[in-house]
Formats: sequence, structure tokens, C-alpha cells
Amino acid sequence: MSAPRSRGKVIARLGATLSIAAVIGVAAPLATTASAAPARTPGATLTIVDQNITGAGKNRIIIQGLYPMTRADAVGFVTHINDRGCGGMHYIVLGDDGREQYLYDRNFPGTSVGTEGFLRASDRGLAFLREFVVPSSVLNEDRDGADEVFTRVRFTDGDCRARVQTTNVVVGRF
Repeated sequence: MSAPRSRGKVIARLGATLSIAAVIGVAAPLATTASAAPARTPGATLTIVDQNITGAGKNRIIIQGLYPMTRADAVGFVTHINDRGCGGMHYIVLGDDGREQYLYDRNFPGTSVGTEGFLRASDRGLAFLREFVVPSSVLNEDRDGADEVFTRVRFTDGDCRARVQTTNVVVGRF
């Protein structure tokens, strides 16, 4: 009689162990997903260049991309970008060390065409390019030496509606 009883205990323990493993297996991906940077939006790219040529301790941030749409729609957005005074591009530089961490941002109202970049209509949609130089310490987002940086790009149209893109994550020692 002890053999069936111990077999029953083994089966019960095995069932409990499998249940716990199943819960951990489902919960573990949720925990790791929540701490990662948001998914990259196709068409938005971040590049960080060491500016030791112009002065030690500075980095050039280069953000470029495209909001896909027809040329006619893109021309309409550019034409009416200042209708309500809210249109333009906002670039928010964030650190990714298990959670989003604000590092720096720049806002460019309207199309802001100049030596630092542009927002313009193209055959493929709204094309943008923006460059700015920041102290390296701004991008030093943690103490372990490996910094993970990405940018959230927000285009706001003439009706004050925002469209957001997220760049790739750049890993470096800043």
C-alpha cells in the first residue's frame, strides 16, 4: 500500500512543481520586457559621434528618419505646420538602464531648416535630420561604464497632433 501512496505524493509534488515553473515561465518574460527600451520604429536612426576633433568631452548626436506617407500629405503637413503654433519636432534623448531615464531634449518649432538639420517633404514622406552637440557627461547614464542611449522623436503637426518614433539604442562609454 505504501507504493501507491508514495506514487501519489510524487505525482502531486511533480504537478505543483510544474505549476510553479509555468507561472515563472509566463511571468519572467513580462519582467524583462518591461525593463527594455521601447521597440525601435522603422525609419528612425540615432548615431552618436565622439567630437574629440572640436573639443574633448563632447558628443555629436545625429538623428534622422522618415514618417512614411505620400508626398502630397507630407507637403500638406509642412505647409500647415505653424497654423496653430504647435507644429515642429521634439527630440528627447533617453537612457535605457532597466528603465527610461531622461537625459536631454531639444525642440525645433516649424520646419527649422538650417545647418543643424531639417524637416521637409519628400517623395517617401516627412524626412527629418537633426544634429546637436552635448557634453559627454549628459550621455553618461549609469555608473557601470556601459551607457545605453536612444531617442524618442515627436513630430507635432499643425493641428497639434503628435506622431512618435523611437530610434535604435546606441551602446557606448560616454
